[in-house]
Amino acid sequence: MGSVCGKPKLKRTDSPVQIRTGPVAKAPMTQLPPGAKLRKDAKVRDVYKFGKTLGTGGFAVVKLATDRHTGEEYAVKIMALPEPNAKAGDNENTREDIFKEIDILVGMNHENVIFLKEYFEEGNKVYLITELLTGGELLDAVLERGSYNEADARLSFVQLLRGIEYLHSKGVVHRDLKLENLLLATPNDIHKVKIADFGLAKKAAESAMATICGTPQYVAPEVIQGTPGLIYSPAVDLWSAGVVLFILLGGYPPFYDESEPALFDQIRKGKFSFDDPVWDAVSDSAKSLVRELLTTNPSKRLTASQALRHTWFTASLPSNEDLRLARRNMKRHLRQRFKGAVLTVIAQQRLVHMLEDVRAGNVPSGQHRGSEQDLQRMAEVAKRYEVSAAKNKAKGLA
Repeated sequence: MGSVCGKPKLKRTDSPVQIRTGPVAKAPMTQLPPGAKLRKDAKVRDVYKFGKTLGTGGFAVVKLATDRHTGEEYAVKIMALPEPNAKAGDNENTREDIFKEIDILVGMNHENVIFLKEYFEEGNKVYLITELLTGGELLDAVLERGSYNEADARLSFVQLLRGIEYLHSKGVVHRDLKLENLLLATPNDIHKVKIADFGLAKKAAESAMATICGTPQYVAPEVIQGTPGLIYSPAVDLWSAGVVLFILLGGYPPFYDESEPALFDQIRKGKFSFDDPVWDAVSDSAKSLVRELLTTNPSKRLTASQALRHTWFTASLPSNEDLRLARRNMKRHLRQRFKGAVLTVIAQQRLVHMLEDVRAGNVPSGQHRGSEQDLQRMAEVAKRYEVSAAKNKAKGLA
C-alpha cells in the first residue's frame, strides 16, 4: 500500500507505558450529526485525483486519492449503493447498513481509530475519503521486525485499548476486533496502530445488541450462547482484545479446533492454558491481564479503562527477552490466517450434516460430542456467522 525511503527509528519500549491516571474522561458528547461530513458542494473527482487501486473486496474498491489543491494523499473507498428501500439478500448490504457504518465513522476522531475526512454520494455510489494507512497489518510488521519482545507487544496492545476506550466512551461497540483489523499508519512503526473495519460496529445506545456476529476465534462466549433474548454489552470487545493479546504474546490463538462445535465449546467454557513453552518468556503480569480479559462472565471482565490501569502497563518488565518462539508460532499460523473466514462459510453446512446424521442414527456412539439440541444451536450460530461474515466482507471498511 505504499513505501518509504528508509525505516523510522524505533524508540525503546521496555520502560513503563505512560498511562493516564485518575478518572477516565468521557469523549465529548457533542456528536456530529449524520451527514455532517457529506460533501455536496463539489464532485469527488473535482476535489481528488484517483490513483492506483489499493485493495478490493466484496462490492467495494479502495484507491489512492490525491487532493488536487493540497497534494495530500488519502484513501478513497468506493461502494455501490443499493436502491432506497431495496430488500437485500442474506449476503448483501442494505443502503441503511452502509450509511449506519458511515454515521459511526463520522463521529470518530482518535489517534488509534481510522479517520474519515469526508464522503461523497453520487448516483448509486458512495465515496469515503479516509486517512491513508501505508503500514499494513500489525501482525505483518511484527513478523518483519529484527527483534520482538514483550515490551513491543505491550506498546502495540496499549494502543488497541486506548482505541477501545475511546469507542466505548462514544457509545460505539466494534464487535469484530482482530489482528487483521489493526493497521499501521506507516511501515514498520508499531507506535501508530489504528483500529479499522467498522462493518459490524454498532452504537450501543441505539438498540440492544443480540446479533451473532464477529470472527469465530475472537468472538466472546456470550455472543454464541444461542440463548433467545440474550443481550450482550461492550464487554465483547474486551474479550476480543484478550484474544489479540494472547496471540501477540504466544503467537497462536487461545481457542482453536478443527471441529466447529468443539471450538465454540472451548470459547463458551473459556478453556485455554499457558502450558506451551512460549509462555516461559512472558511475565506473570502479562498472563494476569490475559486471564482478566478472557473471563467468561462479562460483568467480571475488565473494561478498557480498567485494563489500562493494569500493573503490566505501569511497571517495568523483568525481562527484555526476544519472543522468538512466539514469532515462530505466528509464522506457522499466518499460513492459516484465512481459515477462520473459511470456517464461517462452511460451518453451517457441516453442522447441519452432523445434525442430520445424529437424527438418522448414522453416527456411532461418541463420534459427535454434544446433544442434538447442542448441534441445532451450533448450526444456528454458524448460519448467522455465515450471513454476518458475508456482509462484513462486502462492507469491509478499512
